[in-house]
Amino acid sequence: MTNEFDPGEVREAFRSRRGHWNDDWEGMLAWSPAYVAAYLDFSAYVADRGTLTPKFRELVYVATNCTPTHMFEKGLRNHVRQALVLGATKAELLSVVATVSAMGIHSYLLVAEAVAATVPDAAKCADASTRAQVRVDHEALFGRVLAESEPAIALDSDFYGKWLDFAAAPVRGQYAALSVKDAHLIALAVHAQCTQLNQAGVRQHVAAALAHGASVDEVLDIGRLISSMGIHAMVFALPIITHLAVEEA
Repeated sequence: MTNEFDPGEVREAFRSRRGHWNDDWEGMLAWSPAYVAAYLDFSAYVADRGTLTPKFRELVYVATNCTPTHMFEKGLRNHVRQALVLGATKAELLSVVATVSAMGIHSYLLVAEAVAATVPDAAKCADASTRAQVRVDHEALFGRVLAESEPAIALDSDFYGKWLDFAAAPVRGQYAALSVKDAHLIALAVHAQCTQLNQAGVRQHVAAALAHGASVDEVLDIGRLISSMGIHAMVFALPIITHLAVEEA
């Protein structure tokens, strides 16, 4: 990397286009202003387009930082603070986290799919009326049932129904603070992020977000927005490498 960019100009451009600056970027800036400038163009692409509001972008970052496959506390704290500055409420933030907490169902989907493939007759004892009602409930929340969910519903409709109630909590009832569309966009982000890459979840929430009024651009901007998560490799490694390189010098 070459230092062909003025650090002060890169810092101010970052503040202007991303709306914040923190100490993590100072270390990167000291190493390579060109790298930070390139990351800025990449990470600010969605912000520059204006399809997703600044507050909603921060809610998406809160979601991706608190997923069970990431749990990046520094990033979570930074984006919660930024979301609060932009007007997010505690109820909205906790609804985001509640949406994320529903992603664990994919463990059961994987197991159910394997059981159905190995023991084809296993689903024949399931109660047909319960299964039919669960499908109706699923379609109300997500749209059509995708192939990945069929074995899970067929093998244990009662359990799948309990999960549907859990997944619906952030958009229904006394403490709900998200629209159904926004909840699906947030769920899409956590299934598509680089620490998850869950194709079944991505397909389900793309379909559901579109069915509940999201535009194609909004859906694509979720993918574009969270593509910048790879920067956490640098956030994590740079201070350690810098510290140890000084010790070895």
